[in-house]
Amino acid sequence: MSEINYQALREAAERAIPAMERLLMLPADDDLLSEQELKDYGVDIDALNAFKFLAGPETVLALLDERERNQQYIKRRDQENEDIALTVGKLRVELEEAKSKLNEQREYYEGVISDGSKRIAELEAREIKPAKGEVLVVVSGFTGCGKSAIAGEIEIAMKAIGVPVKWTNGDAEKRMTGADWLTAIEMYKPTVRIVEVNVPRAAGIRIKGE
Repeated sequence: MSEINYQALREAAERAIPAMERLLMLPADDDLLSEQELKDYGVDIDALNAFKFLAGPETVLALLDERERNQQYIKRRDQENEDIALTVGKLRVELEEAKSKLNEQREYYEGVISDGSKRIAELEAREIKPAKGEVLVVVSGFTGCGKSAIAGEIEIAMKAIGVPVKWTNGDAEKRMTGADWLTAIEMYKPTVRIVEVNVPRAAGIRIKGE
């Protein structure tokens, strides 16, 4: 069927309404009146015929089909909106859970940092004296293979101040992880600060491994 002309259908229906009202006002025994007689009674036959032509069975079926399609479309959209609402609700719950976890982690790490700061302050405030034949050093910047780097850096630092280094078990401290300590120094870049020396330079020094 061709596309429905809604405007023409509306206009035809509006014109046909007065004609239908006039028909309803006729006596019940006048149902076999001729077209001319109906016109004499003021019934707009042309308006009735135009409406009948435009609002035929095909038009009614087309309107019903269109209504059904619209209802299906509305149903799909309602389902989509419901799914979106459920998804948004889940995302909000997940977001709140993530915020809660982040807050817990922040509080935990803030506590760790606070405890670490207190511990560092305690260690820095504590007076540490090296034992006879030892050197007190401060080491930072090591993890894993960095132990080898620390060992090598200690040896370099000792030689720089003219103190020979003797390792308690040979060069094992420099090979604690099996890594080349010169390479490890370049990778981890540890720092060693000589805090105090409690041994004559000529006597050399022994550094205890971990």
